[in-house]
Amino acid sequence: MDVSIIIVNYNTKQLLADCLATIFEKTKNVIFEVIVVDNASTDGSENYIKERYPDVKWINSGDNIGFGRANNLGAKYATGKYVFLLNSDTLLLNNAICLFFDYAEGHQQERIGALGSWLLDKNKMPNNSFGFFPCAKNEICYLWGKYKLPTEKDTTTEKNVDYITGADLFIEKRLFDEMDGFDKNIFMYYEETDLQYRMSQRGMSRKVIPGPRIIHLEGGSFENNGLSLKRFVMAQTSYNYYLRKNFHGLDYYFNRIMLCLIRLTIFVTTNWTISEKFKAYKLVLFLKK
Repeated sequence: MDVSIIIVNYNTKQLLADCLATIFEKTKNVIFEVIVVDNASTDGSENYIKERYPDVKWINSGDNIGFGRANNLGAKYATGKYVFLLNSDTLLLNNAICLFFDYAEGHQQERIGALGSWLLDKNKMPNNSFGFFPCAKNEICYLWGKYKLPTEKDTTTEKNVDYITGADLFIEKRLFDEMDGFDKNIFMYYEETDLQYRMSQRGMSRKVIPGPRIIHLEGGSFENNGLSLKRFVMAQTSYNYYLRKNFHGLDYYFNRIMLCLIRLTIFVTTNWTISEKFKAYKLVLFLKK
């Protein structure tokens, strides 16, 4: 088996069906399997997908165990040389999986940790495809708009990045297993950041490559896109854990103080109620788990 495609599903029945349709339509010249890990969906996803795609391996996690742990579970059933961790709210526009496989096979002499594509939005324009490791400097750069979406010209080149977004991660299964996959303590958000930070500490590169064309619709498992309080709390909880895990001594305290100052922006940039804003900021201030 060349590639095991792992997709985590949580009440994204139609998005998942659309994603699978493009996988089976576009993927050629590579031996692959599709593994769906379902996090206790209540929208009838299982029957709907099994009727339409009987070859898909369907794994019920039994509960909503989060994005990272669900991918780890899927990887246990994977038999491919590579695992391709793909969001359910994606659509393949070309033979992306074969392109990833061929690139990985042709660059085995390099210390590549993970590959990703230049993702596209629903209008097929460049979308968020990678990020910078969290720290005070990068938080300020984000705040001031220094980091912008890629241009169409950017998407024709290969780029070494801090981390590839978790929407499309192509990793050798041996490496994923060796690193114990995603940190099981992270429910959602920053799990891909943490994994790729650990890769960087091993001297392994993370690359966004031209060729594979994938639309990422983003936020498909949430009823409303955008920064809701629920999403902020989930993301900030993971950020807090990432900070405690990867920063130490004076570096930790400096970044914690800077985070408290930067997150004051939620009082002017969100449309939450004042009590919700204080609830969110309290999470930042005390770095609760």
